[in-house]
Amino acid sequence: MDPHSKLLTAAYPPEYRYPQLSSPALAALDFINIMAYNYTGPWDPANKGPHSTLTHANNSIAFWKKQEGVQALDLNLGVPFYGYEFQDSTTVIAKTYAAIVESNTSNADQDQVGNIFYNGRPTVRSKTHLAATAVGGIMIWELGQDRFDHYSLLHTIHKAYAEVGVTTTPCIP
Repeated sequence: MDPHSKLLTAAYPPEYRYPQLSSPALAALDFINIMAYNYTGPWDPANKGPHSTLTHANNSIAFWKKQEGVQALDLNLGVPFYGYEFQDSTTVIAKTYAAIVESNTSNADQDQVGNIFYNGRPTVRSKTHLAATAVGGIMIWELGQDRFDHYSLLHTIHKAYAEVGVTTTPCIP
């Protein structure tokens, strides 16, 4: 990949290394995107609750750095732009951040509305500060689920990086 100026990256679960991922393969990666979300969801509807807390983020970073020996700058912290609505013990529905905030703009600053669990702006701000100080960067799943106005999580990330002194490109709200 180097002769072609290409990077080799991968996205991996927060606290699990696939047995097929050999040490040489891990070492060949330029960086890893930690999917620090989906601790619960539609595959486990009886486990109602948050799927991507700040504690989850800290635990996932610790796993890849301490247990797997990956250097901090070779890790990116993944943040979700979606949530899960636990309708009952058998049914969970994914909701975009945009839809959650569309129903009530005050939801932008919360992590839970009824049985819907997601990351609002304060949590994303905290995770961005964590990413800026503990790992190489941040990864978004999935940008198309954001709001494209002043409630935007991308805009929140941009402002949070500026708060910790990271120079970024201009952000259009």
